[in-house]
Amino acid sequence: MARRWLLALALASGLVAGGIYHLATARAEIVVAARDMTVPRPLGAEDVELRSVTLDLVPAAAARRVEDVLGLIPRAPLFRGQLVLSNALATELADLPAGVTLASGYRAIAIPVSAVGAVGGVIVPGARVDVLAVPVIGRAPAGRMVELLATSATVLDVRGESGATLAPRDPKTSTALVDRVASVIVAIPVADELRFADRIATSTFVLALAATR
Repeated sequence: MARRWLLALALASGLVAGGIYHLATARAEIVVAARDMTVPRPLGAEDVELRSVTLDLVPAAAARRVEDVLGLIPRAPLFRGQLVLSNALATELADLPAGVTLASGYRAIAIPVSAVGAVGGVIVPGARVDVLAVPVIGRAPAGRMVELLATSATVLDVRGESGATLAPRDPKTSTALVDRVASVIVAIPVADELRFADRIATSTFVLALAATR
């Protein structure tokens, strides 16, 4: 009887070890950005690709199939190799829950910025900001100085690292679970689109809160 009990225990231990090994080595395919996308537009087949990663590193919102994201629009800039999350994609470019409208002749563009560069994270939709571009050494042309790209631009939305609209912080929530500022969507004149796209690829940004009109 004792031998049978020991045999059963050994078999059970082997099954548990096998299960743990399987979970640790199992892999899954996820969708990642195939190139940088700094200007909001629908995703095409050339913008995304599949990548195999360890299964336990895959978040629940990770897109698993390329066809599921085609035609959808990232809510924040995507950079090559970045994980594509299904809850960070919109069906329409005008997916701005804050309700701030985009005036005729203007375009919405996401400025990648941390809380430090966004006045400590106090910027909210409807605010007015000045947008300053600080050239990155090695990426920006030599001799380029800090530039004032826009004055009193309207903030359409503030997005977190997940790409979703940044929710107000709940003091009862653990700081480890709180989303952080990753981009601020502002309205810019159509004529400034190309200049902003170039600076996003070669600069970091600082937003200065301006007085409302």
